[in-house]
Amino acid sequence: MAEMLTDLLNAIYNRIAQLGVAIQDLKNSLDGLNRNIDDKIANLSEKITTFSGEIETTQTSHLEVLSEVGKKVTQEFETLKGGLGLEAFNTLISSLENFSSLAGEVLNQETVNLLLSEAIESVKILKEQGLVEEEEDEQVAGE
Repeated sequence: MAEMLTDLLNAIYNRIAQLGVAIQDLKNSLDGLNRNIDDKIANLSEKITTFSGEIETTQTSHLEVLSEVGKKVTQEFETLKGGLGLEAFNTLISSLENFSSLAGEVLNQETVNLLLSEAIESVKILKEQGLVEEEEDEQVAGE
C-alpha cells in the first residue's frame, strides 16, 4: 500500500509538474502575444503619426494651390475686364448719366422760357437798332 501511495503521489507530482510546464508555456505564449500587440500598436502609432503629417502637408499644399488659383483667376478677370473695355464702358455710362441729369436741369421749362424770352428781347433790340440805323441812313441820303 505504501507503494501505491508513492505511485499516486508521484503521479500527482508529475501532473503538477506538467501543469507547471503548461502554465509556463502559457505565460511565455502570453508574453509573446503582449510583445506582438505592443509592436503592432507602436507600428500603428508610427503610421498614424506619419499619415497625420502627410495629411497636414497635403492640406497645406491644397490650400496654397487653391490660393494661387484664386489669385490667377482674379488676375485673368482683371485682364479680361480691361481687354473688353468694361472700365471705359462704365466710365462712359457714368458720364452719360451725369450729362443726362445736367441736361435735365438745363432744359427744364423755366430755363427754356427764360432763354426764349431773352432771345426774343435780343431780337427786338436788334430790330430796333436796325430801324434806327435805316432812318439815319435815309436822313444822310436825303441831305
